[in-house]
Amino acid sequence: MPKLSGEKFYKKEYKKTLQMVDNQCKTAEQYAQVCAMSLSRFYLQLAATVELFPQADILPGYERILADMERFVCDGAMITNEMLQGYVNWCLAINRVYESASIGYLAPWRKRVLPDVIQSLGEAFSNWMCEEMYVGAILTSDTKALIDIGVDTLFAYESSLKGIHPDEFNYYEFIRSCHPEIDEIGQKRDALHAFIKSQTIQSQEVEQAHKEFERLAQLFLNEGKKYLSEAVAEHQRLKAEYRPLAPEDLVLTMRELERIRADVQFVTAGNPTKEAIRQRLQYYRTLDMAEEQRT
Repeated sequence: MPKLSGEKFYKKEYKKTLQMVDNQCKTAEQYAQVCAMSLSRFYLQLAATVELFPQADILPGYERILADMERFVCDGAMITNEMLQGYVNWCLAINRVYESASIGYLAPWRKRVLPDVIQSLGEAFSNWMCEEMYVGAILTSDTKALIDIGVDTLFAYESSLKGIHPDEFNYYEFIRSCHPEIDEIGQKRDALHAFIKSQTIQSQEVEQAHKEFERLAQLFLNEGKKYLSEAVAEHQRLKAEYRPLAPEDLVLTMRELERIRADVQFVTAGNPTKEAIRQRLQYYRTLDMAEEQRT
């Protein structure tokens, strides 16, 4: 029987884990507790992206979500539609910052965190809304993203350690990462694009921004062409050196899936006290998975 690729192995184990959550979490409280634990473990992963987006209110906003979730599962506090809308607005604000920012060529896993993972999180909070918030809504809403947020990011991170997949290579992104003068043009172009998207009324200022955006976009292409030979060489190198992801490469990813399964056992078989749940949540917030791997 042929050996599974790393991606197929991950999908198989991921599916088994989510099935276990659905099969064994019999109450909304248990399901919410597993969600809260996964969200807590994601805290330090999210912190690894902050230096890329200093203008965004990333960690304080997420800390509010974690604090609310802790009160929700430990103290029976409500999460209202107003609070959920605040979470959604936080996700949208991060994505707006992402759209006008440049992420380096060698940090592809961060592109999965922002905006993909944050968008999924925002959609989960949106789906959780109802006219009158109640704990049972977590069972009838699509909240899968609250559980898989950490493991999805870790899979993207460990996949990126194998190098950029040749099929995902972008010539101009590579050129931009190597040549500051090209990146400067790109940043100005991106900032204008974000400004234009934010405007709802056509005006002379917007019209001028359109013209300048088109000029910069063409300049970006023209100046970038000077370095196409470098990008072609890099692409050829990637093709020659790339090795597919294998199951044994997914150390942190598999450990996170194991933790989700352990959380399910903890909340369903152990009948934990609220204080035990609170301690577990607080421990997860300080769990440095990368450091753990080195020890």
